[in-house]
Amino acid sequence: MSVDYQNPTPESVGAFYDEVNTIVAYAQGGSMHYGYWTGPDDDTDFETAGIRLTDMMIERLAARSGDRVLDVGCGPGGPGVRLAQASGAELVGISVSENDVRLANEKARAADLTDRVRFEPANMLDLPFADESFDHAMALESIVHVTDRVRALREIARVVRPGGRIVLTDFITHEQAGEKADDTIVKVYDSWRTAAPVPADAYESFAEQAGLVLDEVTDITDNVKYSGMWTYLALREYARSNPVPPEVERILGVFGPVFNGTADKPALSDEQVVQGWQQLLAKKQVQGMIIVSAHKPQA
Repeated sequence: MSVDYQNPTPESVGAFYDEVNTIVAYAQGGSMHYGYWTGPDDDTDFETAGIRLTDMMIERLAARSGDRVLDVGCGPGGPGVRLAQASGAELVGISVSENDVRLANEKARAADLTDRVRFEPANMLDLPFADESFDHAMALESIVHVTDRVRALREIARVVRPGGRIVLTDFITHEQAGEKADDTIVKVYDSWRTAAPVPADAYESFAEQAGLVLDEVTDITDNVKYSGMWTYLALREYARSNPVPPEVERILGVFGPVFNGTADKPALSDEQVVQGWQQLLAKKQVQGMIIVSAHKPQA
């Protein structure tokens, strides 16, 4: 029987990342977001694949020296720092996780960028910035935690100047309207405090409602689909020799007992885990990811 997605709140998302972000960043090559692979024969490591996706966002944003960029949902700061280094722009990053903010500011200090890069706690649904105070905005795998995407887009659009670009990634579903997702998929999303994925064609309406002009929607599902497998395997390996918080145990336990099984539910072997993921990846992907580029029209 299928189940419904839970609705994450800014408070629950912040508490989740306060607890897991250092471990997840370790598992995902440091940046704490999906990676981009060219195909099944691409043996790129997660760090490189993650930087590849970050660079795709930076290229689309096209910020220049002197621009002011908002990094919406900054994580531990990797993409924001990289954008500032590549473009020369000033960057302000936000997160609902205080631990994210701390780690991101440490990264900015290590890169000697504190004169034009800073990170602070804030909620994307209620940004503490004046209207039209940024040239552009980037939201790399952060709007996925928001149930009301239009409200988030309106708030981001509010603080971006006319002509400014907004580039983001979001989770999508190819399920038909009214069709419920498989309960295992739902549990995966819920274990990551992720809102329900949106229909693949949703952003035309979202952009219009938020007062934005939609420039690009690119489906990168077949390039990022390996991220879940590599994240799960890395977390599993980490948990073998390190204590992990309950939230990581929950992530690992979605597919069944990890190390301490019972007679009724034996623990999964490494071979079973890999085979299960390979079978999943070989199927047509019902859940996926898109890159969205839009701009705020001139007044």
